[in-house]
Amino acid sequence: MRKLVLFFFLIWMNAACTSSAELSSPTLDSISTPSVTLTKQASSNPTETPEPIPTATVQEMATVPPTSPVVPQPQSQVCSPLSIHPLQELPEIIGDPYDPPRPGREERHHGIDFAYYHYKDRDSMLEEPVQTVLPGRVASVIEGLYPYGNMVMIEVARKDLPTDLVARIEIEKDESLYVLYAHLNQAPLVKIGDQVEVCQPIGEVGMSGNTDIPHLHLETRVGPAGQMFESMRFYDTRASQEEMDNYVLWRTSDIFRHFDPMKLFGYDLEELEEAQAP
Repeated sequence: MRKLVLFFFLIWMNAACTSSAELSSPTLDSISTPSVTLTKQASSNPTETPEPIPTATVQEMATVPPTSPVVPQPQSQVCSPLSIHPLQELPEIIGDPYDPPRPGREERHHGIDFAYYHYKDRDSMLEEPVQTVLPGRVASVIEGLYPYGNMVMIEVARKDLPTDLVARIEIEKDESLYVLYAHLNQAPLVKIGDQVEVCQPIGEVGMSGNTDIPHLHLETRVGPAGQMFESMRFYDTRASQEEMDNYVLWRTSDIFRHFDPMKLFGYDLEELEEAQAP
């Protein structure tokens, strides 16, 4: 009887151990593995700024040529020699026009005179301001010498001239334009060697030198670049040899070729004569 009870007790203990082991040790097949979707999640930090998406790579940007700004090119301005008379009035106040002499001769008129006895509300041009027609370098300043009286001469470099004017006055690469302003009222406001701007005041209309009425005598010539005239004077007993030589060089040697000053302002002598004819 005792052996029978011991037999059933051993069978029960074996069954209990087996059930406990199965519950505490699950197999690998019984584990459920969750599926993971590999997507980029938004940042959990609300203050973080997302990285911007570039519109072009550095290489692409390097192949795009930069846009060049449009730079206006400087243009030379031509001024009226008389500040209170605009360019369009100049043909109306010509007192003595350009009357070129034969080559090598002194007679007749090498330049042009601006003068009047009455114009609009003025009875004389005495003390009217005189100004430069173009920028340049002062090549000569003379005070009270015959025939120009108080005079200023300005050299204008070829590169500072408008292209159409270079063609109109036929100026070569090694030449300059020279503009002479004579019969000024007082000593000029500039000195030899000064650089002047366009429309810069240089004096006033006067009666110095060989003249009986107030007027501005304007001469224009083309000649070798870089010349200066320390002084010049009509040949008489009071003139030095240098003054007379300079006068001949400027006036009659044909090294400095005179032309109608009105060409500077876009006018033609023949057209003016036709317009002034009755």
